[in-house]
Amino acid sequence: MNTISKQFQRQYEMMVEWVNGTIDPLTDDEFKMEITPGKNHGVWLLGHLVTSDDDFSMFMGKGDVMFPEYYELFGQGSKLLTPGDYPPVSELKDAWSKVCEKNRKIYSELTDYELPEPHALVKDFEKDYFKTKERVIMAWHLHQLYHAGQLGIITAKSGKSKH
Repeated sequence: MNTISKQFQRQYEMMVEWVNGTIDPLTDDEFKMEITPGKNHGVWLLGHLVTSDDDFSMFMGKGDVMFPEYYELFGQGSKLLTPGDYPPVSELKDAWSKVCEKNRKIYSELTDYELPEPHALVKDFEKDYFKTKERVIMAWHLHQLYHAGQLGIITAKSGKSKH
């Protein structure tokens, strides 16, 4: 059974495939490219994707973050630094891969019965935007794909876009 949770699992795999399709062709130097002058560059975007996907497990109540040291650098509200002030791209790609594996396990164990439950970090259900695990999943997928689109701009600017 678990029709809905399995659909979310397939959607997650598609999102990971999409992100990987934008980051795999880029060189470390191309990750330094900005979307527009003074705006997000590829290094920050990749680190932000790692951070965002990393804390998904906490909202699901299924684990802790793997890379807490990235939150100050890449978390919501973090200040954009120059690319050289961040961990190397190879380290961020490795972190992305590890976080995706962690979340694959969460998605594989998720049941439809859990979806309407309050997410694990909810304090005030009425005021919480996400409220349920299902809404967390939907918001996370949209968030990740939004930033994958930004990475797609960098991939296109590098001349390596497949589309």
